[in-house]
Amino acid sequence: MSEKISEIAKVYHKEHGNCAVSVTYGYWRAQGKSEEEALALAMEVKQFSGGRAPDGTCGALHAAKLLAPQDAAKLVEIFQQGAKGCTRCQEIRPNAVIPCNRCVELAGEALDSLKK
Repeated sequence: MSEKISEIAKVYHKEHGNCAVSVTYGYWRAQGKSEEEALALAMEVKQFSGGRAPDGTCGALHAAKLLAPQDAAKLVEIFQQGAKGCTRCQEIRPNAVIPCNRCVELAGEALDSLKK
């Protein structure tokens, strides 16, 4: 599948919400999983949205780190560049640093960058 994780995740998030699920769904769809398979895998991280990931990390970023743990530092670096240095939901959402849909897209872009 040639679609980017970021594009799939952003569209899914716009329609369904849940940042962590959206990034995970986008990742697995981009890997060629069916909608059903991708959704089943994505639902395993639904509890991490809304600042409920460890240390209050953005759920989109946390999902990306779970999907590519060996590249966690690079994912964080890329995410921070787009999120004005922030990684925690409570920094991003209440202060309107960037919209949640942009967090989802940014985490997807970080994952997409690993394929290059």
